Amino acid sequence: MRLLPILSLSTVLLLSPLVLSAQEAPPSLATLHLADGTTVALLEWRLSYEFASWRKNDQISNAKSETTNGHSLLLGKKSYPLSGEILSVTHQEDGDSFRVAAISLKKAGPVKIESPDKRAIAPNLDKDYIYQPRSLDISGKTFSGIDRSFCIVSFSALVDCGRTETTRVVQIDFN
Repeated sequence: MRLLPILSLSTVLLLSPLVLSAQEAPPSLATLHLADGTTVALLEWRLSYEFASWRKNDQISNAKSETTNGHSLLLGKKSYPLSGEILSVTHQEDGDSFRVAAISLKKAGPVKIESPDKRAIAPNLDKDYIYQPRSLDISGKTFSGIDRSFCIVSFSALVDCGRTETTRVVQIDFN
């Protein structure tokens, strides 16, 4: 009779550290380095690909803006996993704004800056719709719980990323 309570107690004691370690696992973290030298840590980060779509025979003013979220860098038809990666972004001044001139990944090296493929971002978009990629953003929560979002790359002249040093992303460490 005493054996059952002892076994139950020992099972609870053995399993407790496993439950605690699973709960204490840190959420995904991305550390953004901005052009002014500051850093911003984002918990539960995600990349957001914004695009516009409208019917081929319709006016562009009827375009609807949509976003697709993910954790991989999508450029052209290529997908780059970001776990443990460092993304470096080089900007070039373009009048009163800055454009991304080059992107490099620590493991993959320099990558070509091109709009994400329609099938990767909007696979369910009908064939009679025009697809126009606009930007790549990163968003998440700061340690204080505030939702933040930063534009990384603009794929359209209609979107201006990183106009100021306090919003211009120059590097992201994905942990």
